Amino acid sequence: MLTVDVYHGGNFVPKPLVYFNPLKKSVTGVDLKNMGFKEFILQLRKLTKERCTDVYYCLQNRSVVDGLRELRDDNDYVRFLDAGYANDCEINVYIDEYQESVMEWINEEKAEERDTESDEYEDDVDSVMSDDISVDHELDDEVIPLKKSTDPFLAHIPKGGVNDEDSGSTDEVYFPVHDPNQQ
Repeated sequence: MLTVDVYHGGNFVPKPLVYFNPLKKSVTGVDLKNMGFKEFILQLRKLTKERCTDVYYCLQNRSVVDGLRELRDDNDYVRFLDAGYANDCEINVYIDEYQESVMEWINEEKAEERDTESDEYEDDVDSVMSDDISVDHELDDEVIPLKKSTDPFLAHIPKGGVNDEDSGSTDEVYFPVHDPNQQ
């Protein structure tokens, strides 16, 4: 049994592609596997009281541009059912009664995305460094002395510092557990 959320009465708007101002009806407890494509469309017409000439479904966890698929024939209907059952038996259906060129809009938006990505890459090509450039680095011989700290926490650290070799010695330093009353 699939749960189908049917969005109808709205219209698709491009750039970015969205389904604007829809009504929503949910259909649950219907065995769609025993129903053919034409029967499914008739059920949508009864449910929404609309023409249902252009019907789409959207793959879960994808944007409308990336996940919207047409539902035109029995082959599309089988893919629709597979997508619904693969998504915990839930799927969204969109009805476009205005017969917009939705798939063309999607192709245009994807082409614009590719053009934008290629433009960004072309701009970035100039910023690549050449292998001919040599960079020399001189070591600093100057040692900068640090001032002694009066911090009581740092006073617990031995003068030589803490290293792995000292871990077995009897002069181990123990730090207290956090005390919320200590300032």
